[in-house]
Amino acid sequence: MNTAWEQARTASRQGWQLAELHHGGLAFTAEDGLRRALEDGFFYVRRPAGLDLSAGDRFARGFYLPAPRGHTDPYRGYRGWTSEQLGPRQGYFCRDADQTEQFFLTSTWWNRVYPVALARQAEAMRDFALDIQRAVLARLDLPRELWHEATGHSLTPRGTHTLTFNHFRPEVAARGLNIHKDSGWVTVLRSTEAGLEVDRDGDWYAIDPIPGTFIVNFGCAMEILTRSTATPVAAVAHRVVRQTRHDGAKPDRFSYALFVDSSLDNSVCPGLFSYDPRTGLQLETGFGDFLDDILDNTYRHDTTGLY
Repeated sequence: MNTAWEQARTASRQGWQLAELHHGGLAFTAEDGLRRALEDGFFYVRRPAGLDLSAGDRFARGFYLPAPRGHTDPYRGYRGWTSEQLGPRQGYFCRDADQTEQFFLTSTWWNRVYPVALARQAEAMRDFALDIQRAVLARLDLPRELWHEATGHSLTPRGTHTLTFNHFRPEVAARGLNIHKDSGWVTVLRSTEAGLEVDRDGDWYAIDPIPGTFIVNFGCAMEILTRSTATPVAAVAHRVVRQTRHDGAKPDRFSYALFVDSSLDNSVCPGLFSYDPRTGLQLETGFGDFLDDILDNTYRHDTTGLY
């Protein structure tokens, strides 16, 4: 018996959905688990056997720290990697309105910037996220022949796949992370500490980590695509509450996530689509501008990252 998985099954009885990816499909512990997960906008999923997260955890705890003098630590000293070298939305960011300092990197750069072990972990998390996305699409009211066009070729190497790290600074007198919805299709989140909350009908609920699982969020692209179908998917609005300083025995909160987004190449993906079974795909908005608006509104003092 897998003790961690049994603990996860027990913890999920608070009402949130728990699934396992099995032979390309999602098997939920509840009979109506998929329906409820699509309505909630997120679910817990069992972490694949053999997926080592030690590189990601180490990077999350060190990317913002200076590299020690006279020593080489490939998991520290990343403040100097900015959008000037890496391109828009990439690299290190220190937020004023939130407690977060972050590091964003798309798959184009993984092998050139990340330590080798972390690049391999990023690839494994991306492949897992894409398998989840395929498993969800297979249960939706969307013809398979439209998958690539409808999802901005996100299931292919032309999609935008980003591994993002968050370090929460309790010494900063600010919110943890602002209310927002993820921009894209599927997010696979690694979280080890309490603090994440989701909005359900105007009330906020804690989504605490369950050992041996990831948290999977659905994003705006999925919500826009499916809102006129028989199987609409909610994009979950979420936030992280303000973190407080501890006595030093407890490390700062961190998290990291693999984001699956549409291609940012306009020649590949003109934008985000909605789908109506009667009329087909309808272009709703350009993706690059949509993404920039979500990010800008998330990290400002007086707005939220909702559309």
